[in-house]
Amino acid sequence: MTFDSNETQEIAFLSHKILDLNKKLIESEKAKSRFLSLVANELNNPMTALLGLIPHLKPDFPEENDIFSLAHQEALLLNFRIQNLVAAAEVESGELDVSYLSVNVESIVHEVVNDLQYLIHSKNIIISIHNTLESPIVSDPRKLHLILKNIIANGCTFGFINSIVDIAISQSSSTLTIAISNQGYPPKVEFKPEVFTRFANGPEGEHGLGIGLSIVRELCECMEGTIDYVAANLMVTFTVTLPLLKINSESDHCGSNEFLFESFDDAIEL
Repeated sequence: MTFDSNETQEIAFLSHKILDLNKKLIESEKAKSRFLSLVANELNNPMTALLGLIPHLKPDFPEENDIFSLAHQEALLLNFRIQNLVAAAEVESGELDVSYLSVNVESIVHEVVNDLQYLIHSKNIIISIHNTLESPIVSDPRKLHLILKNIIANGCTFGFINSIVDIAISQSSSTLTIAISNQGYPPKVEFKPEVFTRFANGPEGEHGLGIGLSIVRELCECMEGTIDYVAANLMVTFTVTLPLLKINSESDHCGSNEFLFESFDDAIEL
């Protein structure tokens, strides 16, 4: 096939436009990543200080407790969203590193449940934990905490009132499995991957940040694990599978508040 001079010039012009648009798209993505990182960091520091101050502001008069509790709940919810923004910024910037430490998984689950008490109480949900692990594992406690927080929060948010959220922790010879089940309607999506897509609408079509489960997927993949879900008979189960790494036998047991350094030179204290 041959082209005359006008067609050749048109093809050259369109090729130049495509390259120019591609360059602008790359620059736009970089600007978005920088902006997201800036916003996350600017919000994170004052939010941490605010959460430290709020408990000292508890009123002496019982009639003022409702207002105090509401303000505290909103601050906890905002902090949760900022944690996801920070994680999203790390993903966008390619700075999602893994720091492996000795971790007591059940301790992290209890911390997450304590963080989400405002949500759990608002729907009168019972949290049931089944743990068959006999010892700590090696994992990234910060990422594991955020993975569990997003899935448990999702189960409480979209689960039925007065229902149960069940958390099952188990392991095989090579993998850690955490299955979180809630009683509720399945996600209204055409294809399963849509559930883990950023900025997707909620199950009833309502709009939100839509980054929680996408962050879970990114964190699991960063740790060489997987996340999946099944829904049947008004029961939705999200299952996280992570590879098990060996732990030094002489290491002391610790929860997620007492991280120990193992033989990982690049580990950092969180």
